[in-house]
Amino acid sequence: MINVKPFRVINYCDAITAEYLEAFEQRIGAKLPVDYKSFLLRFGAASLRPSNVPLTGPDGHPFSDKPYETGDVDLGIFYAASFRETGKPSNGLRDRNSLNEQYSEYTLDYGLDPDYIPIADGHANNIFLMKVKGEGAGGIYYWLNKRYCLLAHSFEAFLDKIPYEKELNVDEYLESVKDVIRNEKDYEWRRNRFLENYKEMREQYQVKEQDEP
Repeated sequence: MINVKPFRVINYCDAITAEYLEAFEQRIGAKLPVDYKSFLLRFGAASLRPSNVPLTGPDGHPFSDKPYETGDVDLGIFYAASFRETGKPSNGLRDRNSLNEQYSEYTLDYGLDPDYIPIADGHANNIFLMKVKGEGAGGIYYWLNKRYCLLAHSFEAFLDKIPYEKELNVDEYLESVKDVIRNEKDYEWRRNRFLENYKEMREQYQVKEQDEP
């Protein structure tokens, strides 16, 4: 199983099925990597927090051409199935955030190399791609001003690139604000408020932990 423990996974639409992915594979004429399909089947159209992806190759070095963007870029929503395709609740997901919609737009209309498919939003019109055919299939790229910049050799290695950002638990939060806590009543209020917000955020965005299905 892919390690998603470092992330808060914000789920926008989990209405994607194995049948949907099989039909998409038939459409593109290629098999998707197992780790990528497992991620989509578990989380659907989702985003990760943190989401800053370093613009570096698998060796950790910045892209040699560095055309317009350097540093890192925000990883947007992973494409999955849209409300229009499924008729199921989307929690604010736009119809364009689907594998089929993006394949039609970028590969069929914009002339993206058909060996690649769009998998997630990037900055402006730049997007994250997966190579699905030929040598290096399974690799993740950033389509940076129409340049194919290799980020990682696999989907799992791509997630490993994203810097770890530990989320505070209630005890760590209380320790971080201990200098401003006035009394026992204030302590209990802050503790209860933290736990309420924590629960509300997870219910609202359907956040899933590592050991949850």
